[in-house]
Amino acid sequence: MAIDAGQHVRHRSRLDWGIGKVEGSNGESVFVRFGDQLKTIKISFAEQFLEAVTAGELAAGRPKERAGPAVGRIAQCPECGKDLTRGADGEWRPCPHCP
Repeated sequence: MAIDAGQHVRHRSRLDWGIGKVEGSNGESVFVRFGDQLKTIKISFAEQFLEAVTAGELAAGRPKERAGPAVGRIAQCPECGKDLTRGADGEWRPCPHCP
């Protein structure tokens, strides 16, 4: 399973975490927000234990949206490799270093 930012997932062995949203990756780990907690999961484990959530499941159990920007470095620009930041709406801002 490909794990992409913005995708909603469930951890097969930690169902008590509920539905999470993939926030990014650094090449070694995937960062998933389950409720108000950001979990760091090694990619090898993520591919084994995370499963995609269907649109119907998502509508039935909408995850909590977080407030404010993410803390820590969790994504880099694919062009220049500089850190990306989030806006107040929680969405990734365009890279200020690339045209």
